[in-house]
Amino acid sequence: MIDKRSRYARTATIEVIARDGEKRVLVDLREIVDPPIAQVHVVGPIDRIDTLAARFYREPRRYWRIADASDELDPFEVVAAGEGLLIPSDS
Repeated sequence: MIDKRSRYARTATIEVIARDGEKRVLVDLREIVDPPIAQVHVVGPIDRIDTLAARFYREPRRYWRIADASDELDPFEVVAAGEGLLIPSDS
């Protein structure tokens, strides 16, 4: 069950048949729309995506908002020291 506050709460599910013949319900890919950008943050040497989320959103688990605004596929590659990082608005 997906928590109603999750970013996947309104994402559709799909049914698949696993190799063992069992039917499984999976969360489909969620659509990522371009979020409104509030600012650009220059990443420092000790910044991490979760600590930036805590600073800008008061909640480290909202790191995915910053990751969604990036072109990187791996959320841990989003933060590179000295680079400008897009920080979406908190809406």
